[in-house]
Amino acid sequence: MVARSNAQDPVFSQAFLSPINLNPAAAGTGRYDFRVSGVYRRQWWSIPSGMNYMAFSADKFLPAISSGVGVLATHSSEGYLVKNGFYGIYSYNICSGSDNAADPPKWFFNGGLQFGLAQRKIDYRNLVFADQLNTDGYIPGSVTQADVPRNSGKLFPDFAAGIFFNYNFSAENRLLIGLANHHLNQPDETLTYTGDSIRSVLPMLWTGNLLYTHTNTAQTWSYSIGGVYYRQANNNSFQVGAEVTQNKVDVSLGMWYRGSTNFQGVNTFSVTLSINLVGTTGRNQAFRVGVAHDAEVGRKAYSYSAGSSELGFVWDKSTYDQPDDDPCKPNVNSYMCPAPRR
Repeated sequence: MVARSNAQDPVFSQAFLSPINLNPAAAGTGRYDFRVSGVYRRQWWSIPSGMNYMAFSADKFLPAISSGVGVLATHSSEGYLVKNGFYGIYSYNICSGSDNAADPPKWFFNGGLQFGLAQRKIDYRNLVFADQLNTDGYIPGSVTQADVPRNSGKLFPDFAAGIFFNYNFSAENRLLIGLANHHLNQPDETLTYTGDSIRSVLPMLWTGNLLYTHTNTAQTWSYSIGGVYYRQANNNSFQVGAEVTQNKVDVSLGMWYRGSTNFQGVNTFSVTLSINLVGTTGRNQAFRVGVAHDAEVGRKAYSYSAGSSELGFVWDKSTYDQPDDDPCKPNVNSYMCPAPRR
């Protein structure tokens, strides 16, 4: 008898605190020309399997060639399974231009490609085999004679591509649309494949996002309404919600709902809070820190899992004097607000 199961890549509630992880087209779209970001997620606090996910990236905008370059490192730990990835990213920007440097361009388009290597392996520290047991239980210091999966720790190529399109209806109203495809080459993650067993092919992950942002005329408040859709093999899920930003102190509060498209899976509500620690006094830099907590609802799910938490940051820095007549610098802010540069 052969049984199949399908899973999905990790999903971050604060997806835009690691924008390159969400979409490779985000390379070079920071508030300034250089950006470093990272996010950590602890899944289900009360479940002892220790499901942890991390993503760390650095990217830079190159105005001379209207391009962005970046690197991304990912790590996940799910019980005895560990996965690591390291990627290089390139994106290209096309902009409608602007007659006035104080006004944003009508639109910009970013396309990105991602190339890298991933590794999946078994952590034997969390496994106990039959030859390590006796009538009294586990034999302290015992070493198993079980065969080591020949593909554990094997490196395999992993590719992705994506696009971002931002349209400015006015200086106060903006719409961001994104589409990405990860695992374009559908790499083989099989740990024990010997030529006659079933292969474990990693399905392509499709990600789409839609975000509308409005800023009041005085530029003191902004709100964003958005959603992200994920499709991988037979798994379909989405996240929708809203975020409000007080621009004077640069603090954002968001509430989000995540669930499956058939509404029969886990239903989760998330609260996110992020703040720019440099504040409005920072000169040509910003350091935003964000926290989030997810609570599963229905069937006493939260009492079993104690929810999930995230901690992330984004540091944006100007490494040169950016000319005021360059309104075409693409900008997808860490807190889900694609505001133009001012």
